[in-house]
Amino acid sequence: MKLQQSNNNNNINKIMKNKFFAILVIFLFLGFSCSEERVVFIDGDIITEPVIEPVLENVEISPMLVGNNVWYRNPSDMVWQLTADSGVQSLRIGGNGYNDNMPSNTELIDWVNRIQAMGAEPIMQVSQHDPASNAAALVKLFNVDLVTGKAIKYWNIGNEPWLEANRPATSTVGAIVEPYFKDRAAAMKEVDPTIKIYGPDFAYYIEDAIDDLFGGKNNIAGKVPGKDYYYCDGLAWHRYPQSDSANQNLAYEGLADFETSIKKCKEKIDAVNKQLNRTGDDALGWGIGEFNARDGAWVHNWGNGQMFAGILNLCMKYEAKYATTWSMFENGGSRSGTDYSFIDGNMTPRATYRHMEMVAKNFGGLYAEGKSSKSDVIVFGSVQGGKISVMLINRANSLTQFNLNLNSTTVNTTGGIALNINAGSDLTYSGSIEALATHTYIFENGKITRIAYTSSDFSGGRAPVVTEL
Repeated sequence: MKLQQSNNNNNINKIMKNKFFAILVIFLFLGFSCSEERVVFIDGDIITEPVIEPVLENVEISPMLVGNNVWYRNPSDMVWQLTADSGVQSLRIGGNGYNDNMPSNTELIDWVNRIQAMGAEPIMQVSQHDPASNAAALVKLFNVDLVTGKAIKYWNIGNEPWLEANRPATSTVGAIVEPYFKDRAAAMKEVDPTIKIYGPDFAYYIEDAIDDLFGGKNNIAGKVPGKDYYYCDGLAWHRYPQSDSANQNLAYEGLADFETSIKKCKEKIDAVNKQLNRTGDDALGWGIGEFNARDGAWVHNWGNGQMFAGILNLCMKYEAKYATTWSMFENGGSRSGTDYSFIDGNMTPRATYRHMEMVAKNFGGLYAEGKSSKSDVIVFGSVQGGKISVMLINRANSLTQFNLNLNSTTVNTTGGIALNINAGSDLTYSGSIEALATHTYIFENGKITRIAYTSSDFSGGRAPVVTEL
């Protein structure tokens, strides 16, 4: 009997151990299944590793961030098609010409139809000189009569008022803007209080005037009296770096110029939101209504394209609603004078177009900040579901080896510079980037895609090269 009981105990122990291990296997299987698996690419070799869930700051990328301006009368069908092909997410109908000579309703309806058909968000400017009733009538046309089938949410009032007033002392500009802005904003929101009005679209970030207009003595960021809505919903300004140096490198000096203004703008917006207790959908936003190099000779320039990508990176990081470059096409794409086009005269996309295209088509969701051990190389990314996108901007005139880690903790400088983005992933990739080149890497579904665009591609009028690695 003792022998029989001992055998039974042994059998029971074996059964319990087997059950324990079975449960352990199931637990581990479920754990890894819930986490899925991560594929690590190192010089073409694939290693499967467990997922590390992303730990990101809650910085959402605006779905209308990458934009352009319609200028001025009747862009050709080819220009419209190339603009749609670029993937732009917003198109502003604005500029100084619209202050003095608004296009006909027929033209505006055609343009808005085209913009909405390409899936972009229109931003409509009304004149600061025409009566407020004209601005209200335009809101009624598009948002009540719904002549295009879909209302326009984003509006501007006026354009570059400091220049319009012949460059007065900037301390006086707030008093110039306040009356016309409030008058038109109140009339427009009486028609449709759900619209968002951005402004005043200064020619640059005029700090003292902005201080006066946003939370200061000429405040346009407060509520319309007796209403639950505000005069202004976003601070918008323009910038064209004005260096006279023949040796300026827009990818460095131009971008640094923008960074200064963008940081000031973000700090201002945060302060005014706190001051006026504007939160949620009522929170004040910001955008760049126009940007480019200073004139046509600098616009058709490789460094200008990399500057554009750097600007869009900063706009993602500091939560801009939109950044609309100036412009789709003008002055025949002549590379001189007032040619600020992102398409060349022969209808070839320029470096600015290609960099906007890479951002518009591949970046969305949550912003992933980047860090580089070499200041010549900029890196940033985004996380959108199971897709991680990374852009590398090599501003140096030399090929650079790199080690890219999609987290902020693993730093690897073995055989190359260290690049990190805060995507909370253990995915890594080591490779090289050509001199004066921009790469986009897309990590999705266990695969990696590289989009490579170089200064030689730009000079030769060639599109970026897409490779499945």
